[in-house]
Amino acid sequence: SARNRAATRRRRIAVGAGAVALVAAIGVGTWLATGGDEEGTGPQDTRNSAPASP
Repeated sequence: SARNRAATRRRRIAVGAGAVALVAAIGVGTWLATGGDEEGTGPQDTRNSAPASP
């Protein structure tokens, strides 16, 4: 029974890692899709989000 628990734990870890990789891939794909091809339209660093001139 200990062997079965170890196999279940490995499977659960593998499924969890796969889920994390899938969510990361979806996030990157969404970021790239919404970023656009024009300069300045992609996600920007919030530290530099203030306008250059008031």
